[in-house]
Amino acid sequence: MNFQKMCFVTAMTLLVSGPAAAALIDFEDVGSLPGGGLGDNDALTDQYEASDGVTFDGAFIEKSGEADANPQGFLNDQNSDYDQQFLASPGLGDWFVRTGGEVGSRGGNGVYLSIIYSTAVNAASGQIWDIDGNNSQGTEQWDVRAYNGANLIDSMLSPVGSTNGAGSLDGLPWTFNLSGAAFNRIDFVFTGTKDSGVGLGFDNFNTSSVTVPEPGTLALLGLGLVGTFVARRRKA
Repeated sequence: MNFQKMCFVTAMTLLVSGPAAAALIDFEDVGSLPGGGLGDNDALTDQYEASDGVTFDGAFIEKSGEADANPQGFLNDQNSDYDQQFLASPGLGDWFVRTGGEVGSRGGNGVYLSIIYSTAVNAASGQIWDIDGNNSQGTEQWDVRAYNGANLIDSMLSPVGSTNGAGSLDGLPWTFNLSGAAFNRIDFVFTGTKDSGVGLGFDNFNTSSVTVPEPGTLALLGLGLVGTFVARRRKA
């Protein structure tokens, strides 16, 4: 295959794998969900089942930056505020999902959140926010696992949150990608060392696609391939 054709095939492959195929749930529409909508601290269960084919177990809707009573989603030590992304970090929006309860209420399995599909998929992605820790309380870490029944299909382990503030994921997102054979459930399992103050902040859920470059990134990549081809032709 000559270089020009290789550039074209590469660019087209990236374009057809773009985010349009994904069903994105960013929870910004919670106020208008079936049944009258949801507000801060309301339980999220099957409200997205009809539209997106997913049911949540262990999820509660949380307002970003809301100074409501406990429980909160997370504390951003860099901003000294609850449920607030760090500076201009993109993506949290006005609403996200938090979990409820402490480590001891998990029955020993560490599962804080489960997402159950009505129809199996082959890929999914999303964001966990504010994975941090400190010397006095311990670490935070999450194992995101995709199952088909009892069979583990894929899993992804987050970084260990051992510090907060600058240089950590404090107030920032970590993105997971799952793919492989068909799966119908995702479990979020806590594997850190903390025994209190543990909660999961979850947002920007692609129900059936992994995270790929944004359209602007793809356009830049396409231009880069064209530029490389032109430079190669000129050199020749």
